[in-house]
Amino acid sequence: MTLPMKSSPPTEADRALHDDITALIKRHLTPDTSERVLAIAAQVVGQVLAMQDQRRMTADMAMQIIQTNIETGNAAVIASLHRTKGNA
Repeated sequence: MTLPMKSSPPTEADRALHDDITALIKRHLTPDTSERVLAIAAQVVGQVLAMQDQRRMTADMAMQIIQTNIETGNAAVIASLHRTKGNA
């Protein structure tokens, strides 16, 4: 059963966290490390998942948040690539 997820616009703090994480990834991302960065990011998501309060969030709820936000992130990058000319 999929539970409906509340959606809300990101706060300034949310955007700051996102920007910090993105900058950190860009600092470590080179052409030969993309798979390693993806693997490490996935491990971090797993660790954050494990820190959730199981009294307030079920595994299904957490996975729905992860899935929805992966899709949102992918869509944002794809949209930004459509706005570029030539090589991104």
